[in-house]
Amino acid sequence: MSASKLHVGVPYGRRRPGSPASTGPDPRGILRLAPESSGRPPEKRGKARYSAPVGYVLDRGAEQLKPVLDEILELERCGLDVHVFFVDRTVPGHARWIAREVTARRIRHLHGHLATADVARHVKRLTHVGYSFTIVGGSLHEFGRDASALREHVREADFVVTPSNVSRHRLLSVTGHAVAPHVYRIYRGVDVERFPFSADGRDANSVLAVGPLVQSSGFEDLIDAIGILRDRRPEPVRLTIVGAGPSVQKLKARIVSRRLDDRVALLGGDSESGLASPLSTVMRSHCLMALPYRRLPASCSGGVPGVLLEAMAMGLPVLSTSIDAISEVIEDGWTGRLIAPRQPQWLAGALETLLDNVRLRVRTATYARQEVERSFDQIRNASELARLLSNAAAETHRCAREVV
Repeated sequence: MSASKLHVGVPYGRRRPGSPASTGPDPRGILRLAPESSGRPPEKRGKARYSAPVGYVLDRGAEQLKPVLDEILELERCGLDVHVFFVDRTVPGHARWIAREVTARRIRHLHGHLATADVARHVKRLTHVGYSFTIVGGSLHEFGRDASALREHVREADFVVTPSNVSRHRLLSVTGHAVAPHVYRIYRGVDVERFPFSADGRDANSVLAVGPLVQSSGFEDLIDAIGILRDRRPEPVRLTIVGAGPSVQKLKARIVSRRLDDRVALLGGDSESGLASPLSTVMRSHCLMALPYRRLPASCSGGVPGVLLEAMAMGLPVLSTSIDAISEVIEDGWTGRLIAPRQPQWLAGALETLLDNVRLRVRTATYARQEVERSFDQIRNASELARLLSNAAAETHRCAREVV
């Protein structure tokens, strides 16, 4: 995210005199995001404009904020006016501070994550401005320990967003199905225009894996599968693993113990969604993506891994495991291949089938791109979230009141 795409506000104690709520110093800040307009006014971007502004309430210390900020930028492109409030739990009075800002800025709805839902609910009680939240990462598991509190949050919210059907089912199993009508599944998606499709010009017998170097990524199983292929396949298979994490030394030791130094390479890189250009080039040079998850890493935020969608959009066939949200993306044998986790023999067999059949890879890549365009287009999915937020803001407009 380049600095030219950000308009960053400062704590209200440093604003010009006469600006809203400029009552004194405060370490909390308000972030204003807006896409580059390239000199064009917002109304000429071809997007619908929503009249009522909304606020995002985020935990300043939360990990994996980049996907959320990307989501906010996409909402801005859809025409939504978004104000971002960062909550610092070490600073008292954040709910009342946000309530004053909400009133001063005429914000009509607040959206956050489950970790900040308590703050948004407190603000609602002060201002009658409604709130909603998104379930991400391990937050559902953590709050599931206190089922009554989770049910209360969901009941009071205008709506709740989950990043996958799996997380939606898990939420409803805790809260009960009475709240199902206002629990929505919205995939984060991928910007398909940034990843043009190409199934040609790829190096044969090359496999790519991208992700955090942790046990849950299943890279040990993938290394073992490459060892199996070495012993039974005449043409050598080259594996490139891109990522960083605590398991790097264990993976290096496994490569050496399997005598695969000449076939497996470990590269550092960014395994998050929004890959850097050099890694995108690596993705375009390989003929197959292997993501043998044992379980989804925490960086996936309980949803669909961004790198999986990017590979599918670019024309890189994906082989993964039948866990959690992966099965929502890949239809086995049609838009990719799915196997059981922790099965190096099955993994080797699936790799061999795809590596030996160019027509199968091209067909799989073509159908995968169509599926991404149909169900995981970031612009379309952000538009759905913008519609929900705008409708909730319009409803709140009828009953909002000043903080007393």
